[in-house]
Amino acid sequence: MNYRHPRARRLAVVLDLNRREEKDALRRWGDIEQRLSAERDKRKQLQGYAQDYRQQITAPTGQAVSAGHIHNSLEFISQIESALTQQDTQLAQLQAQSDKARQAYLVIHNKVDAMEKMIERLEQDFQSDLSRREQREADEWANRRR
Repeated sequence: MNYRHPRARRLAVVLDLNRREEKDALRRWGDIEQRLSAERDKRKQLQGYAQDYRQQITAPTGQAVSAGHIHNSLEFISQIESALTQQDTQLAQLQAQSDKARQAYLVIHNKVDAMEKMIERLEQDFQSDLSRREQREADEWANRRR
């Protein structure tokens, strides 16, 4: 943007850098949120597998279920439960990273917002001063013509 106030022009450079930093922070937060969503989906999938195996050993069917099949199913369910525990740890870590990235984004976003408002006020003040100056000059010119 083309600013007229000298200080606003200088701050525009800093504002541009902060906007880039804000964009990067938003991208980082978005990346973590995508990973978090994918990990949540994996957890749901693991829960589904465990539920399927539980149903295979508990649901009455017309066929006899061998002890070996039940043992293998229970062992596999145990492995899935272990994977779910690891998944919970991973989810907690990703959630913490997401919270941290969100906070970092909000800090820079608020900084950008504040700078934009400050530059806008500088420009408004500059325009008001310019208008008053032009009005004063017009009044002086009109008084000289009388």
